[in-house]
Amino acid sequence: MTDPYRILGVDLTAADETIRAAYLAAIRESPPERDRERFESVRTAYEAISDHRRRLAHALFDHSPPTIDDLLSAVSSDLAPQPPTEQRLLRLLGAK
Repeated sequence: MTDPYRILGVDLTAADETIRAAYLAAIRESPPERDRERFESVRTAYEAISDHRRRLAHALFDHSPPTIDDLLSAVSSDLAPQPPTEQRLLRLLGAK
């Protein structure tokens, strides 16, 4: 599963109101008539972290492996002009 915090554009410590505001803004930007796939990913992300209990459950039990898109977005968020090193990729994959 992709990171719901990244999809909604909120911090890990965001409050319920902030997450709901980010969700509503994302839904307004991509209604289901225009971009069904983006709408579904935003809806799924919001459902995963919509309240404190769900955020805790997500943090404790979501141990799904990262997808290629997750890895690419994590690597690109470094703003490094060079390609990622082997050590960086191994660290992103959780290897020691």
